Amino acid sequence: MKRLSAIIISFLLLLPFGVKAQSVGVVMSGGGAKGLYHIGVLRAFEENGIPIDYISGTSMGSIIGGLYAAGYTIEEMEEIALSGDLELWVSGRINDKYNYYFVDNDRIKSMIRVPIGASGEVHRRRVVLPDAMMNTAEIDLALNSFFAQPSTAAKGDFDSLMIPFRCIATDIYNHRAVELRSGDLARAIRASMAIPVAFPPTIIDSVLMCDGGCYDNFPWKSLDDTFHPDILIGVSCTNMGSKLAKDASVVEQLMSLITMPSDFNLPEGRSVLINRLVDVSMLDFSSAAEVMAQGYNDALSAIPQIRELVSRRMTPEECAKRREEFRKKCPKAMIGEVNIDGITEDQKSIARRMMKMGSVKKNTPMHAQTFSDNYLSMLANGSIRSEFPIFTYNYATEKYDVSLPLSMRPKFDIAIGGNISSTAFNQAYIGLNYGKVGKVLQTFNLDILLGPVYTMARLKGRTALIYDAPIYFDYGYDFNIHNTLSGNFGNLTSVDDSEPIRMVENFITVAVGNAFERKSVAELRVNTGLDGFSYAQEGSAKRLYSNFHYIAPGLFLERSSLNKQLFPTRGSMFATSAIYVYGRVRNDNVEAVAPNRSNMIRQWWGAKVHWEHYLDVTSNEAFTLGYSVEGLYTTHPEFDTKEATLLSSPLYAPLLHSRMIYMPEFRANRYVGVGIMPTARIYKNLYARLSLYAMARDRFDGKVMHYMSDLSFIYHTPIGPVSLALTKYNLHNSKNLYLTFNFGYAIFGRKGLYY
Repeated sequence: MKRLSAIIISFLLLLPFGVKAQSVGVVMSGGGAKGLYHIGVLRAFEENGIPIDYISGTSMGSIIGGLYAAGYTIEEMEEIALSGDLELWVSGRINDKYNYYFVDNDRIKSMIRVPIGASGEVHRRRVVLPDAMMNTAEIDLALNSFFAQPSTAAKGDFDSLMIPFRCIATDIYNHRAVELRSGDLARAIRASMAIPVAFPPTIIDSVLMCDGGCYDNFPWKSLDDTFHPDILIGVSCTNMGSKLAKDASVVEQLMSLITMPSDFNLPEGRSVLINRLVDVSMLDFSSAAEVMAQGYNDALSAIPQIRELVSRRMTPEECAKRREEFRKKCPKAMIGEVNIDGITEDQKSIARRMMKMGSVKKNTPMHAQTFSDNYLSMLANGSIRSEFPIFTYNYATEKYDVSLPLSMRPKFDIAIGGNISSTAFNQAYIGLNYGKVGKVLQTFNLDILLGPVYTMARLKGRTALIYDAPIYFDYGYDFNIHNTLSGNFGNLTSVDDSEPIRMVENFITVAVGNAFERKSVAELRVNTGLDGFSYAQEGSAKRLYSNFHYIAPGLFLERSSLNKQLFPTRGSMFATSAIYVYGRVRNDNVEAVAPNRSNMIRQWWGAKVHWEHYLDVTSNEAFTLGYSVEGLYTTHPEFDTKEATLLSSPLYAPLLHSRMIYMPEFRANRYVGVGIMPTARIYKNLYARLSLYAMARDRFDGKVMHYMSDLSFIYHTPIGPVSLALTKYNLHNSKNLYLTFNFGYAIFGRKGLYY
């Protein structure tokens, strides 16, 4: 017994000298979307019990490393990567779900918008170049939602996170790498990932900072000097001295040009390097699953080598316990005071109302997610912009106080767009826009659209009073010409259902509306004007002309959550309306019509209901199934001629091509139309869409049922969709088959007679 005790005592005395509890540091490189590789590596480490004691990272490596150090599980990180949110965040636009529908329902979609602002004290007008390609509003909020609570739990000390952590940013002034070890964790990571040109830089301690990869894209020395781990594991997903591909993106070319060479030579004998040049673009997050799988497989291959160096293991239970203990320190994500800086008092009042802060009673708890939704809704309007918001935990109230540095966007901008087509439906669009934020939101727009088939000029204004349910007043003048007298519309076969016509709409419009929900609007509108119709006299080459002077009030209720203006794949739209039209028909060709019908009062009322919905069958938009139902009833009377009657009648036109040409059978006083639109994603932004529509109406040319179908291949680019469509009208013969190519946003103005 004495001998056994002596052995135990000797072992305990020798333990500090013979056995060492190895510490492991993990280093993660930058690389944008390539950096999702790190998530797969971390999964392999956890599954094989490889402990992680310290983490350092740059750019995307700082995001993934920061999430892990802040206590997020691998499953949570994978969910973020696969959600599609990352793709949206780097698209430079705020998610459509945050837009107020009343702002967008009458806004013409353009390819590009160029702000025009004031230059210095002399206030000369000049074009304002953006400070970055991407609007980072959603990224900024996401980083705060991910890291504000862990940062509070660590009391701003990155050593006190679940895993001690370092991230690297670049000091733009002094051209050097900076190790960030304390402060606001979200802001530190935002600085580390600010790829020049792509994302705006951010300020920390009065220093302007951008992507850490510019001066240290593999910060192993920083980790080694700070924490002195026994074992270093490096993870790199970018080139290590290899040449840049010829088809590299602009961002990759720029980063290659300005990035200083990084040292990937880890110390021998106590390190392992897991490396792959991930073959995706820096901003292409659509291949997340594939990239994470590559990281996982490469890490599995390295596990035997790591085990030779690291004898210590961390079980899943130990890992979960460590994570749970840290998360218990994180406070609830509740919002306290919201402080706005950088704008006038009137503008602050508008901003608060746009965020619905005015309806929140003092001391009423607001969850961070509710605040985020309201904040993005304010920015989605387009008049206000924000720098990185600061979330500061108030220990007295146990809530987060928020500081919002806001500014106004330039009051003027130019919108440019239109449509490039293989048919006569080419369009060139330019819009001049003015917006001012004061006690109210005030906008004025001049839109000019030129094309051989459709021409439009529109001058409109809007005054919006911002409450929890905004009220707006519209006023404007519209001039539209629809002309199918000449030109090719893509017909592959002979055509027997299209006729040459010319319609001119010339009207003044006023409206009052209420946005009672973010995606809903109720509106009362009155149009008054003159419509002119030009058409061929039946059985003759002579053309006739009819004019209709009218006043037309209408009541409208709409709700839309569609994700795209053209070729949507998600969301729904419901619209219902009731109209009344009173006017006088005049025809100068009295000899061609009955005299008692050439100068007569015509009046009617009508109602319309439209429902459109898209179901995501596969939950990742790989296959969606859309359907639509539309019903219309009017008491539209006969005009002076059959042609004028048809031209002034409501139109069923669910396809883009059906709005370009004139087909009498799809104009009716009463009809029901149904459609089905299955859409399959072929590759990333490339889709195939089949559209089938059936219309039941009062008998026309002996038929009650009329049909149209369309097979389209669509590629969504940042400035507009590219589509190739094969369109067929009716099924009783082989005629009326069209092939069309379009690039951009085909534009149609408002109709004076509504339907």
